[in-house]
Amino acid sequence: MLEEYLQNPWLASLAVVLGGAALIAGGEALVRGASKIALGLKISPLIVGLTIVALCTSAPEMAVSLSAALGSDPAGADVALGNVVGSNICNVLLILGICALIKPLSTSTTLVKRDFPLVALFSLATLAAVFVARQEDGSFRLPQLFGFLLLAAFVVYEIVAIRQARRDDTDAQNIDVAEESQEKKNAKYWLVAFCQLVFGLVFLVAGAQGFVGGAVSIARAIGVSELVIGLTLVAVGTSLPELTVSVIATLRGQVDVAIGNVVGSNLCNLLLILGGTLSLLPQGIAVQNQSAFVDLPVMTASAILVAWFAFTGRKVERWEGACLLAGQIGYAVYLVA
Repeated sequence: MLEEYLQNPWLASLAVVLGGAALIAGGEALVRGASKIALGLKISPLIVGLTIVALCTSAPEMAVSLSAALGSDPAGADVALGNVVGSNICNVLLILGICALIKPLSTSTTLVKRDFPLVALFSLATLAAVFVARQEDGSFRLPQLFGFLLLAAFVVYEIVAIRQARRDDTDAQNIDVAEESQEKKNAKYWLVAFCQLVFGLVFLVAGAQGFVGGAVSIARAIGVSELVIGLTLVAVGTSLPELTVSVIATLRGQVDVAIGNVVGSNLCNLLLILGGTLSLLPQGIAVQNQSAFVDLPVMTASAILVAWFAFTGRKVERWEGACLLAGQIGYAVYLVA
């Protein structure tokens, strides 16, 4: 139904404008809600970015991957894998690249020692699993067992992240307020934070759909090929929530939320979304040569590169952000060529 309306160029243009506005409003609300949650729980904004915000902004990838893998189309599993891999590449090269160009991204000890290495490790493990499970006929496949292992790793990671947040809460200050009035304040405080989080998520998803749908319709009207549309607008579409949230967080000085959102989203994509999709498919996911020799290596290399950038100097500098963004442009050009 929506596609029929978007055939009208005026309505498509309106969808782009309203979708963009919804993305900005949703991103702003989600960052504010996440900041309130971090302040209310007296935990680091980084932990909130790695968990709550990352899970929220990964909702489009989860919806696309699960619906594609469980649908009747045999190529759905390919779409599910490509969605995860493409989103992770976009998160690192495009989103962190843009954010670092806006402002050098200082990285915490937790990111340097735990989270960035984990993204690189699980990216490398996924690439290795493809070649280890190679079939006798030379084809590649990710087995269902690997999906169960990824899901188990996700559970362990979330437990460790929550425990780390509690350990970091030792120096929280006590507020000298009467207990009853504090309960009332907390109830209102948490209601506002929750509403901002939900509002932000809904507007991010709706805004991304409207923006991408309108942009695709306009691109088709002016004669852009389906291949270019698929490799650019649609591929970036599921990463728009992460892009919006991270850019807004960077502009507001919430660098921990910006980086935590990207790193947490990449871990969520690999461990929860790919792991969950694989675990539902007894036959596993067939991996095309393009993914095995190009896409997965690019995802792994980008994860290792940004981990190295973070390790050296404990920040991602502007010139390093430019390198990441150049990598995204080069990868897109390669796909289109």
